[in-house]
Amino acid sequence: MSDDEYLNALRDLFPGQAPALPPLPHETASAGFANATEAQQPSDVRISRYETIANLYARGATADGAAVAALVGCTDWSMPTRAAACTAKFIDAMGSRLFRRPLAADERERFQLRFQAWQASIDFEAAVFLTLSAMLQAPQFLYRPEPLPPDASNGASRTVPVEPYAMASRLSFFLWESVPDDALVAAASRGELETEERVRREAERMLDDARARRVLWSFHRQWLGLDRVLGDEHLVRTPEVDVGWTASTPVAAAIESQLFVENVLFANGTLADLLTSRRAWVNADMARIYGVAAPADPAAWSEVELPQAERAGILTRVAFLAGHSHRGATSPPIRGNGVELRFFCQPPLAPPPGVDLSQPKADPADGPRTNRMLFEARTAPASCQSCHRGLNGLGFGFEHYGAGGRYQALEQGLAIDAHGRLYGTDIDRTFDGAVELSAALDDSSMVHRCATQQWMRYALGRGLVDEETALADAVSLNFERSGGNVRALLLDIVTSPTFRMRRVGK
Repeated sequence: MSDDEYLNALRDLFPGQAPALPPLPHETASAGFANATEAQQPSDVRISRYETIANLYARGATADGAAVAALVGCTDWSMPTRAAACTAKFIDAMGSRLFRRPLAADERERFQLRFQAWQASIDFEAAVFLTLSAMLQAPQFLYRPEPLPPDASNGASRTVPVEPYAMASRLSFFLWESVPDDALVAAASRGELETEERVRREAERMLDDARARRVLWSFHRQWLGLDRVLGDEHLVRTPEVDVGWTASTPVAAAIESQLFVENVLFANGTLADLLTSRRAWVNADMARIYGVAAPADPAAWSEVELPQAERAGILTRVAFLAGHSHRGATSPPIRGNGVELRFFCQPPLAPPPGVDLSQPKADPADGPRTNRMLFEARTAPASCQSCHRGLNGLGFGFEHYGAGGRYQALEQGLAIDAHGRLYGTDIDRTFDGAVELSAALDDSSMVHRCATQQWMRYALGRGLVDEETALADAVSLNFERSGGNVRALLLDIVTSPTFRMRRVGK
């Protein structure tokens, strides 16, 4: 599991608990996503933290006799026969819940032998605690194995449906970023997840559940780099950029984007909503930056509408703007790269060896210069233009926003020029500012296809292979024809053959 999946699973499995947890080691993302299969590598520190966290949750679940009774489903284990019945009931129920499938006979026997040994050496309550802790550290809980058909190693390569309980986990970890609920496990037990129709029905139910908000934020946070603003560089801003910026501002910026993404996309939201909606949820800090009325309680969050001429969608929010800047100045190439990479799936070329990557500074003898003027001069050589024509063409559209995300009409007493140009896309055109750029992006088939590819990568935990290109094209076309409806896209993904099937055999 990724860290988000692991922590969500614990919260859903133990809703009455909220222990203070030790930090998990930093995750290694692949192509921007922490749930990528190749990135899920354990370490000694991670395994140690899993043990500590398992003990914390097991201790909370067995805090007293009443808690133990509720956990095992028995009130009396004083006699050996009663204790044995309680043990079997507890191991079957808890093991199935944590492993997301019925226990195999050898698993059941192994946990029963351990339980009996712990009960004999300590007592029944301690055995419950130790067994629960062991289950929470087991690979069957921490990983998501998918069993193969008995004859998987025989014969030619072929495609088969994903095993029902594994399919339940695929759905829940994608759409809820957590474990399946009882209804989904029951559907798997009845063999109801083997058809496209039943998968769609379960997915529709799941997308109506508030837990689906998790994937909306987690995906967009990683796809668009909206948590970059939480990095150490962004803990401060120079006074010239934002004298009111504090260590709490990056957190507020991330929360503001989270509230925007979840609220705008949860109920049939579209790519156009993500790019152009002016709805916002602000506290006092975000209201200060956006220049709108703050809630009466500075710490509260209230919905507002941002100024039409200044803001439109996620690219004009503080998390993106400040997260793609330096603490003291903006960088059009960094912001341009943010759009090229994340919305057009076009990775930039590496800069030539020895090139000056520092922030350009004005020579006082030259008089006032805007940030755009400085970058135009720095990147004017022909050797720079192969990359910077596109990067600057996009990045200059954000020059109305300072490194702290505040809107500005003047810089150094000069009017800001935020005209830009799209190059090498299916919507090549000039635009004036990020509001026009955001609207233009919604017109692009390339953007819809890039978004589809990223959602499919996130759903599968891996990149697409060549054989899946035609499917990705079809899903992308459906996404665009739906008006960029995100819910429709997710339903297309989970009912697609690449999500519901797997290849086995030689």
